[in-house]
Amino acid sequence: MKVLRKSAFLCAAASLAIAGCSQDADSPEEITSETTEETASETTEETAAEPAAWGYSEADGPAVWGDLSEDYATCKTGKEQSPIDLPAASDANIVQVTTNYGEGAAKIVNKGYTVQADFEAGFTMTSGENEYGLIQFHMHTPSENTVAGKSYPLTAHFVHANEAGELAVLGILFEEGDANAQLQSMLDNLDGSADIDAAAMLPSSLDVYNFAGSLTTPPCSEGVNWHVATNAVTASKEQIAKLNELMGNNARPVQPINDRKI
Repeated sequence: MKVLRKSAFLCAAASLAIAGCSQDADSPEEITSETTEETASETTEETAAEPAAWGYSEADGPAVWGDLSEDYATCKTGKEQSPIDLPAASDANIVQVTTNYGEGAAKIVNKGYTVQADFEAGFTMTSGENEYGLIQFHMHTPSENTVAGKSYPLTAHFVHANEAGELAVLGILFEEGDANAQLQSMLDNLDGSADIDAAAMLPSSLDVYNFAGSLTTPPCSEGVNWHVATNAVTASKEQIAKLNELMGNNARPVQPINDRKI
């Protein structure tokens, strides 16, 4: 299977850095690695103003993101915003994706508003005829996408980019149950590195909802190819509580579906 070149990740990162950034020059939905940090730094040096700060409080949270900066206007004007409330699987056109995920060294970053694992190039997801390289996954408590109105206590968003810099996200929902060994590796190695088996974090079947969406954080850029697995996996009560302690409630509320097909 073809492995995406590292230059592809740089291309995708550059496009996002230009589009807009979060509190520390990147966003949970943005691509981050040592290469992209350099790109973000260069971009910051070339621009006169720092991106507007945002968060999840009443003063700077999702309800006002679109008013904090012109760069974030899409957060309130976009028509294909994420997350959304998904229908029951029986009422949707469920498709399948494939991955070649495995165990790999990951940089674990506690950003305060999310916990994230950054990967080197090599792992991929194939959706239809499109192949995307895995860049990172990060966590939200509770889940952002809901299913028939049901929220889950935790979700992981696996962020990918193809050679054109187009983004695709694979969302995995977590229920409370058995502990998740890969999450524990993250928690045990915050701001360090760990060998993470990304494949072990996925359900046995990758039947997914598929819809057009956006970043779920400012600048809320659209054109993201979203996938959410219909089958949930588990994390322990303690793991969910620890992640929530680290990140707080960092879920954007569901957005209007409008005319999108799922």
